[in-house]
Amino acid sequence: MNNTNELSKLLKEITILYVEDEYGTRDTVSQTLSKFSDNIKVASNGAEALDIYSNHNIQLIITDIEMPVMDGIAFISEVRKNDITTPVIMLTAYSSNNYLLSCVNLNIQAYILKPINYAKLKEALFKVVEYLNLTSNIHIHISKDLSYDKINGVLIIHETQEISLNKKEKAFMNLLVEHKNNLVTYSEIEHSVWYDFNEVMTESALRTVVKNLRKKSTVPFIDNISGIGYKLHITI
Repeated sequence: MNNTNELSKLLKEITILYVEDEYGTRDTVSQTLSKFSDNIKVASNGAEALDIYSNHNIQLIITDIEMPVMDGIAFISEVRKNDITTPVIMLTAYSSNNYLLSCVNLNIQAYILKPINYAKLKEALFKVVEYLNLTSNIHIHISKDLSYDKINGVLIIHETQEISLNKKEKAFMNLLVEHKNNLVTYSEIEHSVWYDFNEVMTESALRTVVKNLRKKSTVPFIDNISGIGYKLHITI
């Protein structure tokens, strides 16, 4: 994936967690990031960031290193205990060079020196998109007749017919894709889908989303484990 339009399109869709303790820098960089993505979460230290990360489907982390309460290295170390794939961009000052050795085993995708240069930030973001394209489930084949395009939020039937999903359907599908080999519980669905819409999930509302998704294809692709949750049904 090297087409600039495709890279920009994917950036618009991914959820970015940006962590910075200095207010002026945080405000300026968040505004810049909002030009690339429609989904920016902001935290002022690692502890706050860890809470946001635990309650949202974060697809990219951009974090400063030196922060109060919990620094960037401690924060990413916590993330990496259970998540080795979410890409991370580290922001560093010249005085932070002594910390970089601690990052060796944290699978960091890019480093940017502060003060942050717009061109360098854009370059790093596009580098991460390439990484996501290689490691994440962006275009997943569900069966020989059905696939899902995560970038555009559409189901593709027979590689020709595209069926668009609404925002909640897309959020639900993205969650199933993210956990494609595992069951997604009702609690996880509520926190990852309904939480972002500032709504309380009801059984009826969830059933409606699932029912509408199932109607969009003759291929059965969502399994329900009664009383527990849902799982993506992959037959390829």
